[in-house]
Amino acid sequence: MKYGCIAIVILTVAGLVGGGYYWYTSRNLPPTWNFEEVTEGDIRQTISATGSLAAVTTVEVGCQISGIIASISVDFNDTVTEGQLIAQLDPSTYEAQVEQATANLENARANERNSAAQIENLRASLLGARADEQVGLANVLKAEVAVTDAERNFKRMKELAGRKLISQSDLDSAETAFASQKASLQAVQSQIASYKARQEAIAAQINAAQAQHTGTLSQIRQMEALLNVAKINLGRTSIFSPIDGVIVSRKVDVGQTVAASLQAPTLFTIAKDMRRMQIETNVDEADIGKVREGQKATFTVDTFKGRTFHGRVVQVRLSPTVTSSVVTYSVMVNVDNDDLVLLPGMTANVDILVDIREKVVRLPSRAMFFKPPAGFAPATLDPLPEGAEYARVWILSPASQPVPITVKTGITSNRFTELVEGNVKPGQKLLVSDPTSPSSSRRSRSGPPHL
Repeated sequence: MKYGCIAIVILTVAGLVGGGYYWYTSRNLPPTWNFEEVTEGDIRQTISATGSLAAVTTVEVGCQISGIIASISVDFNDTVTEGQLIAQLDPSTYEAQVEQATANLENARANERNSAAQIENLRASLLGARADEQVGLANVLKAEVAVTDAERNFKRMKELAGRKLISQSDLDSAETAFASQKASLQAVQSQIASYKARQEAIAAQINAAQAQHTGTLSQIRQMEALLNVAKINLGRTSIFSPIDGVIVSRKVDVGQTVAASLQAPTLFTIAKDMRRMQIETNVDEADIGKVREGQKATFTVDTFKGRTFHGRVVQVRLSPTVTSSVVTYSVMVNVDNDDLVLLPGMTANVDILVDIREKVVRLPSRAMFFKPPAGFAPATLDPLPEGAEYARVWILSPASQPVPITVKTGITSNRFTELVEGNVKPGQKLLVSDPTSPSSSRRSRSGPPHL
């Protein structure tokens, strides 16, 4: 028992001495720096954005009239062709409207025929009145001649009676004949006036009939237009596919009432060609100046982990979108989807290739942001030349001190930055993060000795 206690004391003292020595020596080791190597290769500068996949052409098929869905010929994911019947509204109401409009048109045409016949009858009456007037004028001429003859005879008989050559009865007869002829002249002259009045009355009737006829013609055109509208509405009870494509959405069922009072309700959504998709991405205003039509793009979707798809920029839209003071622009990327694995609405993580440099010296991009911590940096540094392309990188001297090097840079990616000018060579190691003291790392594992 005595020797056991002595052994325990010896081991405890040895452990304390060894731990203290380890802690003392570790505090005096040099710090461990983090480096990345300068390499030679290609740099691909990309702009990242997100967007949603959609068919290049998507058509919403609506209904321009109100009614009850009588039948539906297609369902989700069905392939349709242009002109194919996809739904039918109950046509009974619109068939009745066509019948009513047809009857109204026939009635208007009958009125027009009656009006035209009335005008022809009035014109015939007018011609008859004019003929009667001509006959009356001839009778006036005859009556005027008869009056002249009777007057001459009366004057002659009056002269003979003054010479006692004829009897009073002969004179009275001549006078009576003269008065009779004047009365006949007045009668035929009165007939001429009546003929003229009759012609004026008939002409007025013709004008009224022509006005009525013009009205019936207008009514016919109106009825024809109403019939055309009724036929068009009847035709609209049949819903046809406007394009070749795939039904991606159906929003109605048989028996459902659709109302088109303010705007046409959407019944189906048809994607024209699912083998050609499009992504609408939102690019920040700081990056939009680098994006051009024709640039290549790659993207991934969550459902296909590890698979990269390819596309091309086809449009940079000029209209900005402002959300919480952040300005973005829509960039359209066309995508081939020959295997039909991409579906509308999928979220795409897009990288647009805006520039590429081949076989250039590549600086690690992390080195652009490194600054030595206090106690390691030089007391003074020369200012960088003007221009955003200039930066400062750091190497480690043989004395384990950071040394700055001024470089001129080109394009950059997440990992690499192009070296344009500067005293840096491939294989050289650049500082990329603050040093880590070995003592601190070991202390985190074992800590200082405890007594």
